[in-house]
Amino acid sequence: MTRPSKRRFELDIKQINYIKKQLEIEKIENVDKAAMKKLKENLKKIKDTRIKGKTKFKIWDIIICGILAVLFGAQDWEDIRDFVDDHYKWLREFLLLTGGIPCTKTYERVFSIINSRELENILNEFIMSITIKSNLEEDIINLDGRVSKGSARQKTEYQNKIKPLNILNAYSNKYGICLASEIIDKKSNEIPTIPEILKRFKVKGNIITWDALNTQTENVKAVVGLKGDYVIPIKGNQGNFYNDLIDYFDDKRLETIKAGNSKSTYTDYYEKRGSQSIHYEYYQTEDVNWYFDKMKWEKLNTIGLVKKTIDSGKEIKIEKRYYISSLFCDIDLFSKAIRNHWSVENKLHWHLDFTFKQDNNTTTNKSALMNLEIVNKFCLAILNRVKVFYNNKSLRRIRKRISYNFEKSLVDLMCYLSLS
Repeated sequence: MTRPSKRRFELDIKQINYIKKQLEIEKIENVDKAAMKKLKENLKKIKDTRIKGKTKFKIWDIIICGILAVLFGAQDWEDIRDFVDDHYKWLREFLLLTGGIPCTKTYERVFSIINSRELENILNEFIMSITIKSNLEEDIINLDGRVSKGSARQKTEYQNKIKPLNILNAYSNKYGICLASEIIDKKSNEIPTIPEILKRFKVKGNIITWDALNTQTENVKAVVGLKGDYVIPIKGNQGNFYNDLIDYFDDKRLETIKAGNSKSTYTDYYEKRGSQSIHYEYYQTEDVNWYFDKMKWEKLNTIGLVKKTIDSGKEIKIEKRYYISSLFCDIDLFSKAIRNHWSVENKLHWHLDFTFKQDNNTTTNKSALMNLEIVNKFCLAILNRVKVFYNNKSLRRIRKRISYNFEKSLVDLMCYLSLS
């Protein structure tokens, strides 16, 4: 295998000792096995609902095989089975695999009985426990739903229509991981799922964002009740409130805010995108007492506007988006929260679609597919954290490159992860 052109990252004595302490190992060469053993011990906490004495494979063996296979390129159950077949001798050094090599159906069947909350919590705790992290700044957590298109089926004379798996995700900008995932009821939408997912992670002291569909008074109340803040958009689904904001932020008002009104803040920046020049302007004000229904929205402290002016050289197009927030005037934090909301799409959903090809998976068992998606997110978090050590190449290229020399690459990954 050809190594990256970038000079190989070297570990000094202090860094090696740090990894040893974290993973409780004696030799740096065994870092991969030590990490997998540590993960295996955590996965033993997952409740196994299968009948004792009638199972050939340990549940943690199946999960770790799935994780390693996905990390090095697997997309579905057949790929996982092939990976284990190819690396069976090496896997036996830290896994039992008492029944030999599991068949394709075994992986899907075992993944379908795993409690997704237990799995997600264990994987998130593991990656954060071996990663150096900072607690200096608050988190901006984005909520958004994603549909796994490959899991849907059209109605035929042989089967009823099957709706696709729809999952609401909570993405942490601070840690770059999906903090929690909740399946959205097939008879509902994201709105009633938000209060439930908020109970799954720390909301206090953090800023929560979502799209306009979920801007409902009950969801705002749920965030405030957990002592969190919100920066959320208002669109036409809020009827009169949306129209009131349009009327309030007229050209005269915008000029007043830009001039430095004491209860308001303003900032802007330019972006070049191809032949287009884009001017973003952020307006925020604490002048909210004029709104007659203010008490309906808990902790409504500011309202705001993002004005986007697109100059293509041939025409100028203006777009305006309106926001409400529990934050007091802090234009840098306000604008950061708005910009960072798209992280859930760009850094999570996009990679699930294009790096992990999740829409190609045609599994209709929602529980199994949900747990496989959690594994995908775990592997995505690992790849994002070690990306800098691979010269910031695309995750797709990194994933392909490390698959050429699996056992050696895993040592690198675990070392880099501990130092990221």
